[in-house]
Amino acid sequence: MIKGFGILETIIALSLALGILAVVVAHVTDTARVTKKVASNQEKLETIFHAVDSIKSDLNKCGMLLQEAAAAFGLTFFESSRSGFKATFGLSAEDMETEAFAGDERLRLEGNPFFKKNKKVLIYNLDLRLWETNEILETAGSDVILKKKLQHDYARHSVAVALKEVSYQFYSRQGILKRKTDNGTFQPLLEGVSDFFVTFFPDSSAVLYRIEVARKEQIRGYVFLLNLVQP
Repeated sequence: MIKGFGILETIIALSLALGILAVVVAHVTDTARVTKKVASNQEKLETIFHAVDSIKSDLNKCGMLLQEAAAAFGLTFFESSRSGFKATFGLSAEDMETEAFAGDERLRLEGNPFFKKNKKVLIYNLDLRLWETNEILETAGSDVILKKKLQHDYARHSVAVALKEVSYQFYSRQGILKRKTDNGTFQPLLEGVSDFFVTFFPDSSAVLYRIEVARKEQIRGYVFLLNLVQP
């Protein structure tokens, strides 16, 4: 005759089951914690790589389409401080289709989507040794309406370059590296930054930057600003 479990056997069986369950729960919890940590580290690495790619891309573009103006007029398109920098480059260059005179507020260019409202523009003529910067108030067909009156007379085929300015700034109290374009506001690019500095070497037209994250990881980069190298 088969007897049922007694109270003692039942208690032992329940204790064993609870012990096994506790081990399983602990294992699942540890696995979830590790998985979450790995995912968090992966996300952090991706954010760091994105910030580095952004910095390198903007530095590589610095001075683009502005080489002849820089050489002719001694213009500088890179500015730096210990905790930030600003890089300027051209988005598009167009020859003026008609002449323009001092006091005018209108340029006639071939229709170009890069010349749009609030964009900064460099206007110059190599033969006349003239240049100035302005901003676009609005566009009307092939005409670009400027915010300020022209300071000089420009012959036909003078050059207008639509500009883009990109700035980086490290906010040490917040531990955030931020980026902005043109006249916009600074937007967070990388959080958890414990240090950031930039050094410019004018003789070689090169930039050294370093990002330190959580006082642990350090990312260094050395970028030659090829568009600033004088021929």
